[in-house]
Parts: sequence; structure tokens; C-alpha cells
Amino acid sequence: MGRTIRSELLKLLTTRTLAWLLIASVLTSAGIAAVVAVGTSEADFQPTEGVRSVLAQGGLAAGIMALLLGIVASGGEYRHGTIAPTLLVTPARGRVVLAQMIVCGLAGFALGAAAAAATALVGLPLLEARGIELRLSAAQLAAIFLGGIAFAGLSGALGSALGSLLANQVLAVGLALLVLFVLEPLLSGVIGGYQRYSLTGVRTAIIGGSPQMAGDPEEGLPAFWLAVMLWIGYTAALTIAAGAVARRREIA
Repeated sequence: MGRTIRSELLKLLTTRTLAWLLIASVLTSAGIAAVVAVGTSEADFQPTEGVRSVLAQGGLAAGIMALLLGIVASGGEYRHGTIAPTLLVTPARGRVVLAQMIVCGLAGFALGAAAAAATALVGLPLLEARGIELRLSAAQLAAIFLGGIAFAGLSGALGSALGSLLANQVLAVGLALLVLFVLEPLLSGVIGGYQRYSLTGVRTAIIGGSPQMAGDPEEGLPAFWLAVMLWIGYTAALTIAAGAVARRREIA
């Protein structure tokens, strides 16, 4: 298994996708943090949620980039035909799916760390320049940044599992965007309590977002550890399905 992971890691490091998404993650995180820090009124910063919204931008942006990285890295294997030589070396398809998921998760952690650093370097000085009091302890600040890094890693793994399952990066990206920005908001509006365990709700809990659901103050977010376990569970389900499908998929 270790040899398969090293092989997948080498493939990922020798492509431009990781570098471009790393740059995009840093620039996007810094840009969004700057816009929110400068454009938000001081009144909105009085509760700690206002400050959290600035500092959580790095985790959010890195998570999206890591999700795309996972999809492109695994789904792109089928589009470009590189999956064939991979399976010649490692015929155990389930092992390949798992190795790709692990590697994309590690790459996601790297994206998250870079985005967290960019957010801190841009967001904290801007808040200080505006005289905004953080009202967050060092432990709370660390939890937000570490949560963002964790979310990016988990997103990379989820994206890889989805890309391996569908074997089509365009379809996988489209499906991910449809679920996150169309289906989940729709279901959250018609099913009470759904948002708490949705990808959006779990994501918000991991990256250190508001402790209460927007528009639904009676339903709090799941605890951090529970949110992480839920996301891992969703990823594990996709990975198992991807492994089962991969064993029956014909490779040209």
C-alpha cells in the first residue's frame, strides 16, 4: 500500500494542477478575507461571528480548491487514459482508489495550510487597522485555522472518491456544484434539521463558523469532532462505492 501511495503522490506532484490550485487557494483566501474585513460594518463585527467569518475564509476557499483537486486528480485518470498503466502496475483497483484518496487528502492539507497562512497575514492586520477587537482566545483562533486545514484535507479526499466513482471529472465537478449550491439549500428549506448534517452544515462546524445555524437559532451545528466523523463517513461511503464500481469497470 505504501508503494501505491508513493506512486500516486509522485504523479500528483509532477502535474501543474496542484501548483495552480495552490496559488488559486492562497489568492482567493487572501482576497475574500480582505473584502470581508474591509467591507463589513463595525456593528457586524461586535459578535464574534463577524470575526469568525473573516478568519474562516481560508478554510472555505481551500476546501473548494481541494475538492476540485481531488476530482481532477482521480477523474482525470480516466479522461487521459493514465489509469490503464496505473492498473497494470497495481491491479488491485480498490487499493488504487484508496491511495488516490489518501494522497488527495494530504494535498488538501497543504492547500489548507497555505490558505490559513494567507488569511492570517491579510485578515488579522486589516482587522487590527480598523480597530476591530478579536474577542477570541488564542485557542479559538487556532481552532479556526486548524479547522480550515482539516476541512481542506477532508475535501480533497471526498473529491477524489467522487472522481473515482464517476470516472468523469466534468460530471463530478458539475454534480458537486449542483449538490452544494442548489440541492442542499433547497433541501435545507423544506426539511427541518437537514442543514445540521448536510455537507454545508458539517463544513461550517469544521472550519469554525458561526455556532448557530443562520436563520435557525434552535438548531446548532454539530460539535467539531462529530462534524469530522460525519465528513469521514460520507467520504468512506463514496470510497467504498468507488472501489466496488472500479472493480467492474472496463478500462480501454
